[in-house]
Amino acid sequence: MINYTTCEKYTDPIYLDSTLYRSRFSNDTAPEPPTFYYKNTDSFLDSSWGNPNNLTIKRCVIDFTVPETMQGPVIMYYRLTGFYQNRKQYISNYDISQLGGQAVDQSSLKSNCDPLVTSSTNLIYYPCGLIANSMFNGRKERKKESIKLIYTEKISLDTASDLTSVTTAATSYAFDRSNIAWPSDKQKYKPTTYPTSAIAPPMNWADRYPNGTYTQEYPPPDVSTMERLMVWMHVAALPDFRKIWARNNNENLNADRWRINIDLSKQETNLKSR
Repeated sequence: MINYTTCEKYTDPIYLDSTLYRSRFSNDTAPEPPTFYYKNTDSFLDSSWGNPNNLTIKRCVIDFTVPETMQGPVIMYYRLTGFYQNRKQYISNYDISQLGGQAVDQSSLKSNCDPLVTSSTNLIYYPCGLIANSMFNGRKERKKESIKLIYTEKISLDTASDLTSVTTAATSYAFDRSNIAWPSDKQKYKPTTYPTSAIAPPMNWADRYPNGTYTQEYPPPDVSTMERLMVWMHVAALPDFRKIWARNNNENLNADRWRINIDLSKQETNLKSR
């Protein structure tokens, strides 16, 4: 486990304090501590995302040591602390019919997705509700419109790369983002039947779309393929939780010094990313 919450404070690599990481291997020799720092970039790690608004993206670069070969499958998790997905308003704030592909109208969405039903231009948020909105986070500061929006800007998932070896050129370790959601969850999600002109990205997704709108070049996502969204939407019962991010079922992870890059979201300081 590596706690990289404070990564964006450092522009040069620093060794992490022992309180910020934890590992357990059969080898008793203490490995070299992890390092991290951040740099600015103008493209997202997720190749399916463009950057039409020319955002500056903070990227955390983490080096860590695996002292002995890890036998596959190797699974990557993210861990959050102090985030209450089980709050009454949040836990059911989505519309299952909309996620299932139906073009649900505004009035029908109100009972499930209020207050995140429509945009300021009266377009339907797709996907609507607090849970989907909180998966990603914008880079601009926004005023809270009401106490009901307490969850709209508190958290978002960072995006992580595959691993590359620090010591061996052209050596990498790839993770698969498929087969991480429960089959029972996957069957609930279908491509939308809304016309693009009728919907808008949720508030915290908007910065990844030109002027915050879906277009032919930047269309609404196919949620039936977004297993990380499915995992996020399967809410946790406790405020401290971990969820699967990616996996490699077939290959061992060799002993080495490895590097991972993480695109940082804007997060509240009382939350921890690991």
